[in-house]
Amino acid sequence: MGARYLLTVRFLKTNSGKKGEGMPVVRNPQFYFREGFCWIDVNSTYLKARIKANGVFDVLSMSLFTMTPLPDWYFVALINSEFISLYVDNFINNTSHFQINDARQLPIIIPQKETFESLQKLAADCISLKKVATTDDFLMGEKQYELNRLVRSLYGVEGFY
Repeated sequence: MGARYLLTVRFLKTNSGKKGEGMPVVRNPQFYFREGFCWIDVNSTYLKARIKANGVFDVLSMSLFTMTPLPDWYFVALINSEFISLYVDNFINNTSHFQINDARQLPIIIPQKETFESLQKLAADCISLKKVATTDDFLMGEKQYELNRLVRSLYGVEGFY
């Protein structure tokens, strides 16, 4: 880690809760420097999540840290699917906000090995594509279509919409 990063962390730790302008408030430090996943609170039609690298987080995005053997990318894949967006909109929260308590209400299905491996490859492909400066929209559209198909199959709703 860089010296500047360590100074920032030290500032957060030693000044949390002190009165004064610009003084930080450290919440949930047990989750600092843990990988997780996040999303912004306000969404358009479809939810979008991403992997959150190790580090200090803030209130600009919602963050979750798994307590299960299922990896973070699995939750990101589910949240990024059309089915979960429609589920949230129809059964959990039909506003443009998707918050922590909404995420806690998602029905998470433990996949069979074959489905898990298909989703794993697809998630890895999508993450790699997103890291490229110029992402091919057509290719991303194909990946989104495949993700939607896999998630609908996982939840047994292939023919419903």
